[in-house]
Amino acid sequence: MADDAGVFRVLCFDFDGKDKHGVDADLMERAVDDCDALSGMLAQLAIAHVVCQSSGTGGRHIWLAIRGGASAASVATLARAARANFRTLDHGMMLNVAQGAARPPLSPHRDGSSSIVLRGSVDALTVPSTTTADLAALTVLLDENAPALRAQDTAPSGPVDVRHKAHRPLSAAGTAHMATIDGGANPSWTGFMCLLAAANAGWQLRDVEHAVKTVPGMEHYRTKNTGRGGRRLRNAREAQERLERQWAKAQQFAAVQRPLPASREPVDLTELDGIVSSVDALLTRFQASPGRWGRTEAALSQRTILTALAYLTLQTGKRTVAASIRDLALMGGLGRTTAADALKALATAGLIGRMTVSADGNAAEWRLTTEFSTGHGTVRSQPLNNPRPPSELFSARAALAAALEEQLVDQRHDLFSRAGLGHLAGTLYALLRTHPSVTIVSAARLLGVTTRHTTTVLSRLRHHRLIIKHAEGWARSKRDLRDHAARVLGVSGVLVDRAERYRLEREVWAWWQAELGRMHTVPRKRPRRLHVTSRTLAITDSTPGERSWPLYPRIGVGRANHREARVWAGNGMLAPDSLWWSSVA
Repeated sequence: MADDAGVFRVLCFDFDGKDKHGVDADLMERAVDDCDALSGMLAQLAIAHVVCQSSGTGGRHIWLAIRGGASAASVATLARAARANFRTLDHGMMLNVAQGAARPPLSPHRDGSSSIVLRGSVDALTVPSTTTADLAALTVLLDENAPALRAQDTAPSGPVDVRHKAHRPLSAAGTAHMATIDGGANPSWTGFMCLLAAANAGWQLRDVEHAVKTVPGMEHYRTKNTGRGGRRLRNAREAQERLERQWAKAQQFAAVQRPLPASREPVDLTELDGIVSSVDALLTRFQASPGRWGRTEAALSQRTILTALAYLTLQTGKRTVAASIRDLALMGGLGRTTAADALKALATAGLIGRMTVSADGNAAEWRLTTEFSTGHGTVRSQPLNNPRPPSELFSARAALAAALEEQLVDQRHDLFSRAGLGHLAGTLYALLRTHPSVTIVSAARLLGVTTRHTTTVLSRLRHHRLIIKHAEGWARSKRDLRDHAARVLGVSGVLVDRAERYRLEREVWAWWQAELGRMHTVPRKRPRRLHVTSRTLAITDSTPGERSWPLYPRIGVGRANHREARVWAGNGMLAPDSLWWSSVA
């Protein structure tokens, strides 16, 4: 698409109706919706373009020609801004000046089909009318409409029906997504944002099934895009299967996002630029020295914990982040002792630093060191403390955060726990998202382990049909069968049970801290009721006032009975609205 001088004469926005391993029905519809959304933006700016069905698989191409050409730098900025808006966009061809290419409209495809013009006239490509100013305006519009770093916090993509009310509490952004009329400009994206908001709010599948019947923003799960600008009703079975698949995916993303603090806009772009550069260097280091991060199970756990810390750093925009051992463990699908050992090893190696220890109910604070890069601005021609433009910086940050999030989500599954296939199998499964296929040799090189070990891991994945034979080795299966394999191995629900166990441990610990506070308080200041422990420093209820606990169970004269306390917490006897506790109090 670019000439020998690096000037782009035409642009092609390629929306894949398939992933790296074959056609996927969910991605197909998402690609069509993304294409329609970008086409609407182009029409809004009066930019002449051509929309094509690229082949028989159903992918989409949007073509536009540039009068006089556009520089590679401006096209790269546009491509990154478009990618931040549309996850199905393959923008690599617009970043590759030397070899970036695409099949033109009406040309044949290797599967026997050909490119079909759906909207627009080919004359718009032979007689260019789009200027570089139009491209700049499109970049600005894309930047303005780009999703937030946590996409569920993004404003809706269309008008909102203010009369609609969710039957269970949601965040403000989630309520707006639910009320988006007809799913807005991108129904498939809006529909998934509704599911993600519901998952973060603790909804169950039955709640979602009830909502999808009437909620305006979940139009995608009632009707499907015809590809010609209209929509038609889905088959009931197809709609239910799609909803269940997407709901499982939303729950996986919500589990990774749960430890994130409230979103905030970065104030210091120089600091944010340094964070983005450090995380980018970290990912490069993972690829450059895989043996350091995969040769042993301990090293693999360290890589996962480091990935989780990098993800939290990107999301918060702060060098120092507060993260408890249990939260990091749950994000990576690890146990708390494994996560603690990994943090200790990383700190000893100088890759992270513990800035503060956990105290008074607050988690320890961690910081990625500058071990991964030379620091911002030290090898560039511009002056120090001069970060890249905000739009490019935010697009790069969103791309890195998405890559880390997808990696954590893919490998965080019951199947890849210690009792299942193991953490290394999860890491390889996650790598297959970004690699079309792997051989035994290439997979061993990516993981940093021996070919014998890699053969064993691939064999286990193949046995459970998580990977399939590919012309160039092995590729991820089109269907996600991880849940089925976990049930076969008897490990289904391991991560949910672990999260519940950690929740109970936190509650018992808070109870014991309150008991210690009562014990060290002078008698005349203690509560008058002997069966009550009054927590004086922290407010753990949603209602104003202090949390009151029952007296901590004892053995004999004074020894605390932690086992019985755990039983009380597990039975729900410590909940503020518990009938047992209400009767005692």
